[in-house]
Amino acid sequence: MNKAEKFVTMLAAFIGCVAGLWGAYTGYDASKFKQPFDEHDQLAKSYVAEITSAEKRNDINEVTRVRLLYEAFEEKSRAAKQIVQIVAPIESLAAVQLSAKQGTTLRELMVKTADGPTRAVLSSTTLGAAYLALNDYGDAATQLSVATSKKNDPNAFALKATAYSGLASRTTDPNVKQKHEAAAVESFTAALKASPKSTKLTDFALANPGLKVILEAKGIELTNR
Repeated sequence: MNKAEKFVTMLAAFIGCVAGLWGAYTGYDASKFKQPFDEHDQLAKSYVAEITSAEKRNDINEVTRVRLLYEAFEEKSRAAKQIVQIVAPIESLAAVQLSAKQGTTLRELMVKTADGPTRAVLSSTTLGAAYLALNDYGDAATQLSVATSKKNDPNAFALKATAYSGLASRTTDPNVKQKHEAAAVESFTAALKASPKSTKLTDFALANPGLKVILEAKGIELTNR
């Protein structure tokens, strides 16, 4: 084998290695995005099976009915994926609010996915982040309570703390206010315990004025050591 052939062989091997690593990375990244939608495939298969069965029976009316349902489901699924993309910065604690345009789009998408099976493919953490982005603190707290009951996720706990701080800011009843503030402190403390060295948590709290005031009043230090 001459030098040119060796060079080509080595170059091809290198490109193949890079392509393999990139494929592995993009596959992993895609799998992370796909995780909340694992249920989508099962629901889609169910619709297709119903359509196929109706076609075999030559039941045209049933075929039409299920196809319309399936089309509506897929449209809502696309809306659900848009919701995930829009609230991703908040869910990951990289942002505390959306732009006005994003907020309007998110509200429309939440309405679009409100009924039917599509809402089920959105995780409780994603829904909690979405409600929080829309300042719907009650529904945010409900969804994030579900999320934190399922796994020890510091992000979900931090978002839950923000939801309760929002609820505290909206009540004039001192007893209810105290209850919400206590829930906010408890949730953020749980977040810190789940991820004690995370600067992301303290940055997120510092960026939320309402939560920051509550935490500091309870003696929780918000500095990145």
